[in-house]
Amino acid sequence: MADFGDDTGARALLALKSAPCSPVRVAIPPMFTHSSNSAGITSMSHSPPAPALARLEGRDFEFVMRQRTVTVGRNSSHGSVDVNMGHSSFISRRHLQIAFEEPNFYLRCLGKNGVFVDGVFQRRGAPPLQLPHECTFRFPSTVIKIQFTTIYHKEALKDDAPVSPVRPLYPQISPLKINIPDTDFRTMMSPLPSPTGTLRYLKRPFLL
Repeated sequence: MADFGDDTGARALLALKSAPCSPVRVAIPPMFTHSSNSAGITSMSHSPPAPALARLEGRDFEFVMRQRTVTVGRNSSHGSVDVNMGHSSFISRRHLQIAFEEPNFYLRCLGKNGVFVDGVFQRRGAPPLQLPHECTFRFPSTVIKIQFTTIYHKEALKDDAPVSPVRPLYPQISPLKINIPDTDFRTMMSPLPSPTGTLRYLKRPFLL
């Protein structure tokens, strides 16, 4: 009986070792995407982040704009915004919106108190304002400011720069060389004209 029990335990242990392992789920980082082809083979590809378009800087934060539309305001139970400016009652839940329409950026005021752009007041419902490359937003009745800086135009100018310096049009032609021989200028001068402008003839004596 003991031998039979030992044999049964050994067989059970051998069965556990030969059993297939349970699948383990591996978390895929957000920057990687996976897809399967018709053969069932899964491949992963690296998706680069979207290019930076603009930068928003406040006293305690820095936000890099990568999407074409960004909403600035304050988070509440009704929803969240892309750039949260705190809990000031002077800032609306959706106070302003910045949209990128290549190659320009536009601001649309959504808050009832309006917003200052470089000291110029923009009221709610006004037509979209085209933004300069750099400007400052200030929320009325507060000292809260946002510095807006365009990044897109800098990258575009860098891409448009020439790869190599300009080459001369005809590099195979050597510079023109002129050799002027030394000449005695005295031999090239004309004789001085007669003071009276006429030639004087010698008179022959009259022979009788």
